[in-house]
Order: sequence, then structure tokens, then C-alpha cells
Amino acid sequence: MGWDTRDVRKPPFPWWVVWVLVPFGWTSWIGFIQGGRRIKRPYWYGFAAIYLAATVVEFSMHSSDAVGAIAAVAWIVGIGNALVLLPGWRRREALLEDPAMRSARAEEDRRRFAIELAHKDPQLASAAQLGRRGGFDEGGVIDVNHAAVEELADLPEITAALARQIVTVREQVHGFSSLEDLGMTLDLPGNVVEDLRGRVVFLPR
Repeated sequence: MGWDTRDVRKPPFPWWVVWVLVPFGWTSWIGFIQGGRRIKRPYWYGFAAIYLAATVVEFSMHSSDAVGAIAAVAWIVGIGNALVLLPGWRRREALLEDPAMRSARAEEDRRRFAIELAHKDPQLASAAQLGRRGGFDEGGVIDVNHAAVEELADLPEITAALARQIVTVREQVHGFSSLEDLGMTLDLPGNVVEDLRGRVVFLPR
């Protein structure tokens, strides 16, 4: 099924272009920094560095004719550069602002927060029942040491039989200390362990 481009929100006015249009190109570098940051394109900072360097050179020269020539060239080149990049900027900005993309980014942020909380403050994470159904499950991770069989079976590569085995073994060993501990204890294949990385936490029992 093809992707319906009508579902993509129309991008807002690219205000970064205004900085490029400012006379003599003295603020072009600001525009490229803003534009690149908006669409998460770090290499745009390279363009910004070039135009900033040109501006510094202009202000450090004593010859007005040379300053004028460099300013004119930098300004024209900057505008041309912006016009060339603008169509791609609009497409990428629209993709990044698509509702599905925003939802995916939010879910990834929640998952990172949950994993960070589990490592830095396991007591708080445990009190909030992070990784357990009915608790702080918005983190998008599963607490292997406390989750029910059904929840474990929802993880990638974890079958119902393997989920039951995990629950049985964790009772015997009083919980797993890490993903590596889980993998070694149950002799899980390497690909299964890697598929679980970033999706599970191991709060103390």
C-alpha cells in the first residue's frame, strides 16, 4: 500500500531563508544553522561555518572594494545555496512532522527515559512498576524480573514457551542482573539477545 502524501502536514514558512536574504549575507550562517537544526541535518553547519568565515573575513579587511566584492559573492552564493536546498528541506521537514513520525520519536524518547530511570534510580522505577502492565508502561520496555508471561511473550523472538521458561528460571535465581545475564543463563542465541536490547530492563526483586 502506497503512502498517501496528502496525510503529510504542509511545512511552515521556512524562516531560516529570511536570514539568508538579509543584505550582504552577513547573517546567512544563522539561517543555515536554524535550517539544519530544524530538519536534523548536521552537515548544514558546515555551510554555516563557511558563510560565517566569509563574514569574519569581510569585517577584518580594510579595503572597501575587496569587502564589497566578497560580500556580494557570498550573498549571491548563499541565496543560491538556500534555493537549491529548499525543496529537499521542505520534503524532509514534512516527513519529520508527520504524525506517525512524531509518535515514533515520542515513543523512542519514552523508552530512553525508562531505561535511564531503571539504571539511575531502580527503586523509583520499581515503585512506579516500570515495565509492568498497569504500571509505568508508557516507557515501552518490559521488566524481565517482574513482568507476566504474557508480557514477556510480546517481546521480539520470545515465544510463549520461552517466556514461561524465563519466569521459572528467574524464580530460581531470584532475578536476572542484566540482559547478558539472561542470555547466558538461558543460553539464548546472540540475535535474540540483540533484539531484546533497548526493550528490556532488570529491576531488582
